[in-house]
Amino acid sequence: MNGIADLEPATKESLDRVAANRLREALVSGRIAAGVRLTEISLAEQFGLSRGTIRAALQRLTSEGLIVQRPYTGWEVTTLSRHDVWELGTLRASLESLAGRLTAERIDDGARSALMNAFRAMENAARDDSEDLLAADLAFHRTIVSLSGNNRLAHHYDLITNQLRLYIASSNHLVGIEGGIIDRHHELIEPILKGDGEAAEQAFQRFFQRANRELANFLAVGEREVETGLKSKA
Repeated sequence: MNGIADLEPATKESLDRVAANRLREALVSGRIAAGVRLTEISLAEQFGLSRGTIRAALQRLTSEGLIVQRPYTGWEVTTLSRHDVWELGTLRASLESLAGRLTAERIDDGARSALMNAFRAMENAARDDSEDLLAADLAFHRTIVSLSGNNRLAHHYDLITNQLRLYIASSNHLVGIEGGIIDRHHELIEPILKGDGEAAEQAFQRFFQRANRELANFLAVGEREVETGLKSKA
């Protein structure tokens, strides 16, 4: 169970929440790989907690879409399928394209400063090849959503935030720093800074169409390799 042995024991406060937080960090950072099976017994030993506390933590993560519970076999880290990518990608594109348009249409000096600070934080994380890049990436997009001024839009975005972490982590790993992550995000903020709502909306649509296509194609190759391997064993 690669990555699990590195987890620190939980503290006394809200033990199931603390355990869930540490597991979540390991999941979205990729330290615990997709598809890995998790058992209450091994995690309880690792954290020094009861199985009931660990079960509560795992149920938290299941409600967030990061873990799935398999009947009779236990828990498993969620693996993104092409359909998952399509669902998350199209939903995210709809929400963020609208947020980009609204933010551009109401941009002011304070919003420009907040947006550039979020972008520079992402630049710094990428430059340092930091594990914080995922958090900085998500914070950048969340900043745009919050600057839209639409609280209901922000609420719906927050509902899928943890699932988006898997999507963003997979996409960033695929593209890589050299693949132009920062340049792609700079293309998003240019029309917003200019106050061009229509251009901002289109920029977000292009961004997600490209990301969805790349990630779906990557997963398709993996699925074909699995199918080939199964046929060769038959």
